[in-house]
Amino acid sequence: MAHVFPINYFLTAFSAVKSFTHRQYLIHWQKLVVMILLASLMMIPLSLQLGRTTSAYLTNYVPEVMDYIDESVVQELNTLGNSGTNLMITEDKIIKENDEFIIGLTPSIEAAETLLSDRGGIIYTSDQTIFGEDISSLFYQPYTGDKPMNEVEDVENLKELMSQQWFWSNRTSIILTNYIQLSVLIIVSLLFLVLGSSFFLSFMRKNDMYDINSFSEALTIVLNCLGLPTVMAMVIGLVSGNPTTMLTVQGLLFVLMLMWVYWKTHFNEHYVQNK
Repeated sequence: MAHVFPINYFLTAFSAVKSFTHRQYLIHWQKLVVMILLASLMMIPLSLQLGRTTSAYLTNYVPEVMDYIDESVVQELNTLGNSGTNLMITEDKIIKENDEFIIGLTPSIEAAETLLSDRGGIIYTSDQTIFGEDISSLFYQPYTGDKPMNEVEDVENLKELMSQQWFWSNRTSIILTNYIQLSVLIIVSLLFLVLGSSFFLSFMRKNDMYDINSFSEALTIVLNCLGLPTVMAMVIGLVSGNPTTMLTVQGLLFVLMLMWVYWKTHFNEHYVQNK
């Protein structure tokens, strides 16, 4: 082709006929670069969305512990005094407990760790909340912000305040963790789509009706057919910020693009030349 990589890729990917006839123009390292490029395009909306994140909910991270909070916890906290955001706790008190979880008050961290040594739960100390589903995964969250724990109105308000304090103290790590998880989702989905489609498309080499002669050619056709759907999915992602919607749009448009390429070429050089 007259154009250099990666310009030649985009010129090919936007043409149904070229997506088939130019099935040998990418060498191995260029195919890898194209896959990285496609994954990067899908990550752009997610990166922007995560960068604007202003909250996270503990129910997504320690759901059983947060579900154990009820109105009795709110009422007990409301009986306490406060000094700024710190709570005035002078003695140990268990608010509620069962075989799996405990919620209580204590003035010291050591006592809180002792109470949580054999089960999960939440312990409110004078200057921080200690919570987790077991002793090996406890969170130590200092009280922050302008509102103390003893001024919450109801259970949802308490969960929201705890989540807000936890998010702003751990914002970088939370966003980084979510970014890594979404990156893995995008990469695995892309690999599954590309390699799976190429594998089945390569079986056409066994039929003389089609001019796809190798897995490498099938892979190039698939990458060509993914260019336009990925750009469209990225645009949708910039609007919605939903990774599931993006992957759905990408997959659906890829199938339509592949069908369009087949309709225009029948994967046969003589058909293209005669037409």
